[in-house]
Order: sequence, then structure tokens, then C-alpha cells
Amino acid sequence: MLLLPALLAIGCTNPFAPKLEPALQPSLTTLGDQRTVSGVFQNIQYAYTYRDTLIYGQLLHPDFQFRYYNPDRATDVTFNRDEEVRTTYNLFKGADQIDLQWNEYVTQDGDSLLTDVSRSYTLTIALQANDLFRIEGRATLRLVRNSPNDVWLIKSWRDDSSF
Repeated sequence: MLLLPALLAIGCTNPFAPKLEPALQPSLTTLGDQRTVSGVFQNIQYAYTYRDTLIYGQLLHPDFQFRYYNPDRATDVTFNRDEEVRTTYNLFKGADQIDLQWNEYVTQDGDSLLTDVSRSYTLTIALQANDLFRIEGRATLRLVRNSPNDVWLIKSWRDDSSF
């Protein structure tokens, strides 16, 4: 009788499954209400945590642009929506784990149909062979919608990070 629970416990463990990085344990299990600004950020975090390009794509406006500064070229680089989804898909596919933590709101300005939000973040990416990358930065999003009852869509994302 005492041996049965021990055998069941051993049988439920997959010895070939990779261990999760303790610092990257997902704490987010539900989607946010995309009719709120905080819900948009929660859904971005969900998409990154669970590497879900479907959820991520639903956040982006058809005319979406992602922009960041490339110091090697001393210029801004811009991706359109298709390039951003493809790049994010490759990141999600290539990473073993991703943890995106949104920090404080830096600024928020706008109205019920257009708002610009700047927020700091910490992004940790675990790759194979225990390569761990930690990126700290600030994302400035322009959120738009047609009416106050619609969901917010990200029209532009300006990324300023340490990477």
C-alpha cells in the first residue's frame, strides 16, 4: 500500500522534460480586457510568457509600426506589422522561456480614442545552453480605437532598451 503512492508520483514525472528556469516561472494565466490600457499590457505579457503569436497579432493595428534606435547605424529602424509578427514569431520559437515584466508607467497622455503610453519593462529570455539575456527598457505605445467600447490596438511601438 505504501509503495503505490510512490510509484504513482514517480510515474507522473517526465525525466526528459527540461526544468523551468526558476526566475522565469509564469505567474500570468489569464488575458486582460483589451478595452483597458492595463489589459493591453497584460495581453502583451501573456503573449510573451506563453509565446502566443495569435494573441500578440490581435493586439496590433493593421498599420502597426515598430521602431527602435540602432546605434551601429545611428538611425531608427522601423518594422511594419508583418515584419514585427515574423520577428516576434522567431523570438518565440527560438527561446526556451521568455519573461516580460512591465514596471512603472512613465507617461500616459490622450483621450478615449487615442492614447500614448510609455512604460518601463524588464525582458528576460532563456535560450538553449543556459544563455540568459536580460533587457531593460522603455516601450512607448500609441493605442487607438474607433469608439470607447472597442478594444485598444497598438498602432505604434517605440522601443528604447539596453540591448
